[in-house]
Amino acid sequence: MRLILLIAFCLIVCIGRQGLCAEVKGNPSDDATITVPLAEFEAMKAKLEDLQREIEELKKAVSLPSAGAPAEEGAPTAPAPEPVAQGGGRAIALPDISLIVQAKGKLSSDRRDDARNRARLCEAELAIQGYVYPNVKADAFIAMSPAEGAAAQAEEAYLTYLGLRKGLNLSVGKRLVAFGRTNQTHCHSLLYARRPLVLRNLVGEEGLAGEGIAASYLLPTKGNLFAQLDLGTWTGEGPGETSDLPDIMSGPGANFADRFNTARLWTSYPVTDNSELEMGGSYAEGAAGPLGDTSGGRARLTGLDLTYRRFGEGTSRLLLRGEGVWRRESADATAGAAKGYYLFGNWRNTKYASLGLLYDWSEFPQAPDLHESALSLILTKQFSEQYYLRLQATHGSRPGDDSYNEILLQWVWGMGPHTHNLE
Repeated sequence: MRLILLIAFCLIVCIGRQGLCAEVKGNPSDDATITVPLAEFEAMKAKLEDLQREIEELKKAVSLPSAGAPAEEGAPTAPAPEPVAQGGGRAIALPDISLIVQAKGKLSSDRRDDARNRARLCEAELAIQGYVYPNVKADAFIAMSPAEGAAAQAEEAYLTYLGLRKGLNLSVGKRLVAFGRTNQTHCHSLLYARRPLVLRNLVGEEGLAGEGIAASYLLPTKGNLFAQLDLGTWTGEGPGETSDLPDIMSGPGANFADRFNTARLWTSYPVTDNSELEMGGSYAEGAAGPLGDTSGGRARLTGLDLTYRRFGEGTSRLLLRGEGVWRRESADATAGAAKGYYLFGNWRNTKYASLGLLYDWSEFPQAPDLHESALSLILTKQFSEQYYLRLQATHGSRPGDDSYNEILLQWVWGMGPHTHNLE
């Protein structure tokens, strides 16, 4: 192979010299001057450089091991082939597959808590994501909960049609709906070890999900203002479970019996070069499941949220957030009515550690005259992008226990390019 390359190189040089000699007048001597037009000379020079470059690349290719042969230790290896390009700049390749595992340990002074004084594998989530067509993305999240004895189920599985019109996306399937600031965020991506009490009692302990269709529209705005409108219609998972009086441990969530509709409008605006303010309003309405002796009418959820972020030097960041939720039923002015809120602050000094403070207060739809509250200190140690450890210490009050203490220890680890909504 090297001999062939050498012969080819010699032929190229000879041809170049013949071209130059064609301009010589008469019978030139060895030191004769050859006249060639400048443009022609530059073209010949560029072609010669290209040929020399190709020869060097061929030499490198010859030195690589052949396909199927074991490479010698320290020898260079051939680069992996590039994936075939698909429309929209995407690549046709295997889907992104990730595994995220979450375990929790709990210590609690409330003897009614079945999860107290034990560590459990709470959830293992398998994420499969990829493009099935140009601008059509598929997402599926399969959740397994060994601690609850639940079989594997699709927590989310939907298609997203990107860019149907300018700023318009459409999703079809089962997913966490757009209600509130963090409902679409999976629990292992949150900044606390459990969802705030008001979201657990009035929206859903694992978030409000449904099967249906939703549209997301990026509103045209001027300047640096961001505004997005989300609308959806869904079939619910049925009424939630309620705790019996007097030992109330949690509320039933949204408690929609069947079909419900959602709407959310949220905006973001940079206050300064290193800070931003987010505001959002949410609404959900549908047939209500029974609560106690009531048959249920139409349940309505309203939510307001406000978030402020300030970024410091390096990776430091201050986050302040408040969110409130109100629940009403049309059948009765008092049955099923409840409200609640939470206030949350989080300071991240480095990308490896953060400190948070959470205060939450919530009523119960099944007993509007009762409520619970809690104050939590949250420490998070981020060892890598795939692994973090969190400690949440809580002092609270709930029906049946006016003063309880609780410690949650959360481990989260994962593998793969997990890419859903992050906090």
